[in-house]
Amino acid sequence: MLKIGTVKWQGKCAKHPKFSPSSDGPQAIRGECQRCQDLMTIYENHQRTLRLMRTFTPLARKKKTPDPITARQQNLFPSNA
Repeated sequence: MLKIGTVKWQGKCAKHPKFSPSSDGPQAIRGECQRCQDLMTIYENHQRTLRLMRTFTPLARKKKTPDPITARQQNLFPSNA
């Protein structure tokens, strides 16, 4: 089992504080700035992780079978009104 909590993380480049990977994209990186490229990599990996989490289907859990003894028990107070 893997538990992933909610993480809030805010990062920005000191040289290009207005760069936003989600809205600007990789073409907006100026001068091959390494911090902006790192932000873009973090954003892409985050999007990939979210996509994988949404497409992953957990294993089907076994349904409990009713106990045969209690299944035979008759109801003393029938709900027929």
